[in-house]
Amino acid sequence: MSEFAKAVNIAIVEDEQAEAETLCAMLGRYGDEHGVNFHCRVFRLATDFLEDRPLDLDVVFMDIQLPDLDGMSAARKLRETDGRTLLVFVTNMSQYAINGYEVEAADFIVKPVEYAHFAGKLVRILSRVNALPDVVIPVKTANGMVSVAASDLKYVEVMAHELIYHTTRGDLRSYGGGLYKVEKRLEGARFVRCNSCYLVNPRFVESVGSDTTKVGGDELKISYSRRKEYRKAVAEYLGGLV
Repeated sequence: MSEFAKAVNIAIVEDEQAEAETLCAMLGRYGDEHGVNFHCRVFRLATDFLEDRPLDLDVVFMDIQLPDLDGMSAARKLRETDGRTLLVFVTNMSQYAINGYEVEAADFIVKPVEYAHFAGKLVRILSRVNALPDVVIPVKTANGMVSVAASDLKYVEVMAHELIYHTTRGDLRSYGGGLYKVEKRLEGARFVRCNSCYLVNPRFVESVGSDTTKVGGDELKISYSRRKEYRKAVAEYLGGLV
């Protein structure tokens, strides 16, 4: 029986067809041997990947030498909107490994890829996939769709007809829809309202006062009608510390 309840969503960004096919075959072999269901999609160009990548990606295997935009530059662009997806460079340019910290790379695999080495790396990568937050929501911004993991989202604010997603990487603004729809999408992530304007991630709650709460450095108002429910939800999350 698989240790993963869902498929592991993989993107391979590789312009050489033979290299891409090798990675796909190795993932297939590992999946057969260990009961893991991989969903793989191959991109020949980094620009195509950035424009059309799935929002529920778990891992991206990225070549560094690419014809349009190099893999390191593509990784920097990815990190502007996605801090969740695990990034693994597959390259014969091992001298670039030292720069991996800039884009929070999970690992480097040096070409030519051998299955035993690849499988060993995959064990560690999949252990991190298992720890990834389950709830990821798409947010439509003026610059396109952005995937936001619940673990990176401090709170959501509604202001007039605008939704503001306050994340660990900055604020995202989206028009249309209401807080109720966001709340439904985040079911299971234990978000709670402190009033009709704010949907809060208890993970980022720093303090709870009589009528205000500090969340990710911001002071938010707690409505009287939601005070008891909010304090209870935060207390349960923090193990009774509030």
